[in-house]
Amino acid sequence: LDAASVPLERSWMLHTVVLPACTLSPLWWRFLQNLRQCYDAKQRWPYLGNALKYLLAAEVAVFGLFDPSVKQSPLWRTCFFGATIYQVWWDVFMDWGLLERNPTFGSYPGASRWPYCLRSRRLYRRKWVYPIIFGINLCLRFVGMVTLIPPVYLSRSTGLIVNTYNNPDFQLFVGSLAASAEIFRRTIWALLRLEWEVIKTSNKGDSENEVKGMTSNDSDGVGNLSEEDGMQPMSIASSGMVGRDGRRRSPPWPFAAEKSFSFASLSDMSHLDDIQILSELCVWATVFSGIALVAAAHREVL
Repeated sequence: LDAASVPLERSWMLHTVVLPACTLSPLWWRFLQNLRQCYDAKQRWPYLGNALKYLLAAEVAVFGLFDPSVKQSPLWRTCFFGATIYQVWWDVFMDWGLLERNPTFGSYPGASRWPYCLRSRRLYRRKWVYPIIFGINLCLRFVGMVTLIPPVYLSRSTGLIVNTYNNPDFQLFVGSLAASAEIFRRTIWALLRLEWEVIKTSNKGDSENEVKGMTSNDSDGVGNLSEEDGMQPMSIASSGMVGRDGRRRSPPWPFAAEKSFSFASLSDMSHLDDIQILSELCVWATVFSGIALVAAAHREVL
């Protein structure tokens, strides 16, 4: 059996196509899912921002797959660190909505020195739950990125299977532990993700009920405008911005309505036709696949 397995484990197709495809396919499909959401919503943010997260993870993984010696490069380590920190940032601000602007932040006496604080609306009673989950998620994010690097690779110079780590026992231990740690990380990540979705849904329902109550209550004499007045109620969205929690917010900059260029206008794709949107999304997909092709062309494995 060992002799029969040698042609397979030293196969060029296995180490150059099959194993990289299995490693990158989850990142690729999640990347495409965000591109599709961007196309349907005709909004660049947050879908392309989330797609960038998977693009960076794929860039780190694919060079680790095709060129294991690159792990000693300061550039690769910087990309590895940057991609992981971006994932943590996305967890905290986008997937969890964990932090919000600190209203007491400022330079006056007694003001807080921190611009952000833990969001005021929470479902878990114990505040210590949040920093603990954040700390565990931060550490295990780095461990999860390591699991994208294969434990063995096929050397181009010798044609032999080489261990990624010097100690095979350490390699077996790290691989098993990292896989279990990633399952645990995703479990605790889902706790705060589910909590944030419940809060957003609840806030959206409260806002809708408030609007219905305002339009249906005319006991103060300023309720619904009749059709005889020739006027219609102004849209709620036009008087401010709607945050991720479903509440209306004031624009973050003064005279925002008078500015022709803003982040919102940059994110909006409704003025583009389908061909233009698809062309832009094709550029993103080309960059993703192009990185894999560049890494494969400069590989150090067969």
